[in-house]
Amino acid sequence: MTASYMTFYKILFGMLICWVAIDSKAQSIVAESVKEHRWALYGGLGPNYYFNNLELANNKVTELNYSVVGRLMWEPEYFLSLGFETGYNRLYSVSGDNSTTGKVHIVNVAIPIQLVISMKFFKNWYGNFNMGQAILLNNVTTSKLGNFDASNVSLGDFAATLGYKRKVSERFFLGAEIKGYYSAKLQDSNIALLFMTGYRLW
Repeated sequence: MTASYMTFYKILFGMLICWVAIDSKAQSIVAESVKEHRWALYGGLGPNYYFNNLELANNKVTELNYSVVGRLMWEPEYFLSLGFETGYNRLYSVSGDNSTTGKVHIVNVAIPIQLVISMKFFKNWYGNFNMGQAILLNNVTTSKLGNFDASNVSLGDFAATLGYKRKVSERFFLGAEIKGYYSAKLQDSNIALLFMTGYRLW
């Protein structure tokens, strides 16, 4: 084999190596771009504290309750994300006793149906702002007169959240949030400490 053929094969081999390297890099970039636009599902629960503004039976209110949160988020590479949130937010409960109704137990719950805007401002820190409506459930149980359950809709509820999340695997997250909630219908508000888990769907 002549020297010119040897030079030709060396050039061809070098071009092949470069092509494989470029193709591999392009595939990795495509894969990363696919991963940038992902949907994620979050769930959490924790205690909340009700800011007691009741005029009747104010001293009989149980102010420490609990909240459950479910959230579906679209999380592109940008610092803003959009999503939808619902859950079970137990605002307060009241227990009492009188001669007419007997023992009384009242539970007031908000089930939010809200849009979420989320903003990342550090690597693992984020803030959420929610706005939308909520279904209000008022469950009254009495020992003498039976149960009186009612529901209503609050159209102007909102919430603000400061959260921290950390990736524990390619798809799973763990974190915590401090969340303030306001229900406009009866001007009820509380603040919750939520322990969160997240899962990237695709």
